[in-house]
Amino acid sequence: MYAGLRDIKRFTIAATDGDIGINKDFLFDDRAWTVRYMYVDTHKWLPLGEKVLISPISLRHIDMEEEKIEVNLTKKKVKESPSIDEHQTVSRAYEELYYKYFGYGYYWTGPGAWGEYAHPTALSQINPTIAIEELEKTDLTDKPKSNHLRSIDELQGYTIKASDGSFGQIHDVILDTENWEIPLIVVDTHQILPGGKKVLIAPKHIDAINWLEQNISSHLSEDDIKHCPEYDPVLLNDSAYQAKVKTKLLAL
Repeated sequence: MYAGLRDIKRFTIAATDGDIGINKDFLFDDRAWTVRYMYVDTHKWLPLGEKVLISPISLRHIDMEEEKIEVNLTKKKVKESPSIDEHQTVSRAYEELYYKYFGYGYYWTGPGAWGEYAHPTALSQINPTIAIEELEKTDLTDKPKSNHLRSIDELQGYTIKASDGSFGQIHDVILDTENWEIPLIVVDTHQILPGGKKVLIAPKHIDAINWLEQNISSHLSEDDIKHCPEYDPVLLNDSAYQAKVKTKLLAL
């Protein structure tokens, strides 16, 4: 299922024994264009509640009607998870601690977005000790020493610079809830198209993100953008619409 992150950003996170918080943001890998964590505010549900990270590895179900994200965790497990300072960057060292605590296999030890697997939930069945042993077998120069996690909140509103000028701003990103990858990006093109038309591009059309200057470079031209598929949230999960979008984006 495809879903705009604007739509599910404020969903309630439900543990196996009750609600535990409100999703406030997402952390995504800006190289793999994959959402790695939900950033959850627990202060209404847990004593001395704080903001915690919850990985889609624990996902059970996303209920769009009830606006809930159900996870295979208990309140106690979340409460005792490694604390995260909201003003600090999530480091690879913290991720190792986090994954060991929950007993997950590492996503950074394989070739794909989730290691050897296509879906994040598969990593909940792996002994992290095995992942560590595999990591130690690799050459030191090949070991991942850092991650590339950034806030989706931060990304929204960034200006997109085309090859021949700016053509819009990031309005939203689309999540594939099966693999938690980001297949589509919604761009508000009010700068070049009348009426603030919103169109879809793919991560492959983005060359670089300048986090300091808050802009994104793309090899697409303004004319390319005018021919991008128009965003229709109502049809987002319609197979014919998805096929049409894919065909148009492949042609760019």
